[in-house]
Amino acid sequence: MENHHLFDLSDYRVLIPKKPDLRYLYLEITNRCNLRCEMCFKQYWEDPEGDMDWELFMKILDDAEELPELEMIYFGGIGEPTVHPRFMNMAREVKKRGFALGISTNGFLLTDERIRTLVEIGLDLIYFSIDSIPTQPVDIGHIKPDYTSSRIRKIQEVKRELGSDVPHIGVEVVATKENYEELPEIAHYVGSLGVDTLLISNLIPITKEHSELIVYDGSVDMKPIVDKLEAIYHGYLHKIAEFSLRTERKCEFVDKKVAVIRWDGEVAPCYRFLHTYPEIVFGREKKVYAHSFGNVREKSLRDIWTSREYSWFRYVVKNALYPSCTDCPLNESCSFVQDTHYDCWGNTPSCADCLWSRRIVLCPIPEKGMKGFW
Repeated sequence: MENHHLFDLSDYRVLIPKKPDLRYLYLEITNRCNLRCEMCFKQYWEDPEGDMDWELFMKILDDAEELPELEMIYFGGIGEPTVHPRFMNMAREVKKRGFALGISTNGFLLTDERIRTLVEIGLDLIYFSIDSIPTQPVDIGHIKPDYTSSRIRKIQEVKRELGSDVPHIGVEVVATKENYEELPEIAHYVGSLGVDTLLISNLIPITKEHSELIVYDGSVDMKPIVDKLEAIYHGYLHKIAEFSLRTERKCEFVDKKVAVIRWDGEVAPCYRFLHTYPEIVFGREKKVYAHSFGNVREKSLRDIWTSREYSWFRYVVKNALYPSCTDCPLNESCSFVQDTHYDCWGNTPSCADCLWSRRIVLCPIPEKGMKGFW
């Protein structure tokens, strides 16, 4: 049993291999940001700000080389990667080690010089946020769409000049009551920019006021909008969230073998458990607590990934062996739904109210195709 974890349950046994099969590693190289987006839970969390130090970053890359199935390192998390003082050095180091590199960015600090360097070193994937087109007044705090568009066009220009197919470009749109009717127009607009992926996600409210803006509670009819979106074709990949509660639950972070490392070295299973913050789930207030399976300052990433606790967590989530708080008739009176410490089946942390697992909220987790990452 040296290469497996054995779990003795009441009526059966579960054997989980200690397989170092981590595929995508998300690094929150900083949780600082140059913006203060009104609806970002960063404005409401309890965590200190900080940057990942160079020694820790290099240790993580050394650990990553011990993971034979690791394909991409992605600069993301809850912060703006480009504000890190050594962002460009970090990008170069990832590519030097032979890993694919992805980033999510608001684009504000992507100067022409930085864009050229990123294309030259072979950046594989880049995601921007756009919530409207330049002629629309919608603004939930992200960079104005005309500036973001200028950064996308500059990347396309440098790619053509250098004869490069990468980076592939993705655009993420957060659907709210302020912009849902314009989503088809936004889809046409980003198509005109030549992007490779359009991801349409939903808002996770942090306050009761924000919860009035969600479009997945039946307050608006999203079917005509989705029908229009699915009929639009500009040669890009569609990733469209669900706009109503479905029975099926799947976690992309688990299914695609993703781990997220916070700026201070704590290893979380997903974005949701990276920080401590409040959220509103279909009108109910909830406290999400950060959850770590270990710190890479103290253990190797391989040891953390294959640990007993983390392996069991992934098994439970992959097989949906947890309750469904979101549509439980007792959720208005049950204390378990108030936070993520435990669920009523004894699991910790609790994923039982997670909107990611319902595909109501999507993250830019890559798809690998014949021509790279999308």
